[in-house]
Amino acid sequence: MRISTAAPGDAPPAASRTADTAVVDTAASVKRAKAKRPRTLFASALATTVWCATVVFTPILVVVILGWWQAGREGAVAAVAAAAGIAWLSGHGVPVDIGPIHLSVAPLALTALIAWRLAKAAAGTTRAIGGRDAAAVRAAAGVVSILYTGLLAGAVAFCNTGPFGVDMLPALLHAVPLIAVATAFGAAREAGILPWGAASVWLRRGLRTGMITAGALLACGAAATGVAFAVRGPLVADTLRLYGPESWIVALLALIYLPNCAVWAAAYITGPGFAVGAGTAVQAEMVELVPLPAFPVFAAVPNGPLPSYATILIGLPLMLAAVFGVILTYRSPDLRVPRITTAATVAAATAAVVLGGLAHLSGGAAGQHLMADLGPDPLAVAGIAAAQFVIGLVGSALIARLFAVHRRAAESELVRRDTVVIPEPASGRDDALPYSRDHCAN
Repeated sequence: MRISTAAPGDAPPAASRTADTAVVDTAASVKRAKAKRPRTLFASALATTVWCATVVFTPILVVVILGWWQAGREGAVAAVAAAAGIAWLSGHGVPVDIGPIHLSVAPLALTALIAWRLAKAAAGTTRAIGGRDAAAVRAAAGVVSILYTGLLAGAVAFCNTGPFGVDMLPALLHAVPLIAVATAFGAAREAGILPWGAASVWLRRGLRTGMITAGALLACGAAATGVAFAVRGPLVADTLRLYGPESWIVALLALIYLPNCAVWAAAYITGPGFAVGAGTAVQAEMVELVPLPAFPVFAAVPNGPLPSYATILIGLPLMLAAVFGVILTYRSPDLRVPRITTAATVAAATAAVVLGGLAHLSGGAAGQHLMADLGPDPLAVAGIAAAQFVIGLVGSALIARLFAVHRRAAESELVRRDTVVIPEPASGRDDALPYSRDHCAN
């Protein structure tokens, strides 16, 4: 036991003060943290932005170099890099010129990859600065967007060489909205401040149901695209043979544009159909075509009206909407009839807007004159889809409510909560009850 002889008024020794007392200058620490945060923000944003562009651009460059090598290494190396940059820019929806061809059809597969990587870049920057509020989200998303836009502007300036041409202002107008939306979503999700949790229950369920309905219709469009390629497989194979050793490049291009084909097929199922050239129309009841370029996607386009045994496809959007309307009612036993109706209406509007937006993104031009009109009409797709979805979702939700589907859902939920399942101990486990014949005999 240690006894101190110091008087009550005496000060403790210097060593004791040093060991027991730590003076922290809070104001100085906060000032140093604020001074360090901009450097951390810029460094992390620069690293994640460069990595985002590298991950997407490198595979494109490798494919272009392989094609150039197989074609006999014709042309300068700068033209090869410019070709890869043109492909990368087209993924952002930027209209580009390749010789006499004006290409404004964005490959949606590449666009989705770019949006995903941009969201990851913004999320990584937000995580690096420890952002948990709206100010951090704005800072991370803003810096990443500015740096990425600078890279894109540099690519536009570099790609204006040889047979390639890109206008700076249209490129920025098409690419900046995609960049801003993707980075804002990624940063907000990482910070945990998405407004989804603060929204009303009926709004969240309506938005979710609408997104699921649109996704289900797009899945049906993808299945229809696969069936079209399978049915017209010999013609697609003959088209690829025309390109000889470079057929793998054409096949890769066709694969990149398959999501566009799925959207076109969804428009075909919905009713408005799509165009594959100026003055053409591909609909379930009417097909008007002209001679098309030799490309696998065009080889799979139907050349006649829908057969009688496949007319069930016309009512597919209405049937999907009816199914998800019943599911919406079943999963909403706590909502009254006005809220159910509003949620179903929101779901129909959401699904129609999603399909119309994808129809706009999937179309464009792939040349002059004949190829100046490709894809579905966004307004027609959104309008006809909205009419079908409103009838299907709202009608089925109200009918399901009439037959008390929500009550059965509530009763099943109560039963599930009140039921306690007692698992039986497995044989051979250490935590099982001891078993002996003598004990049972007694």
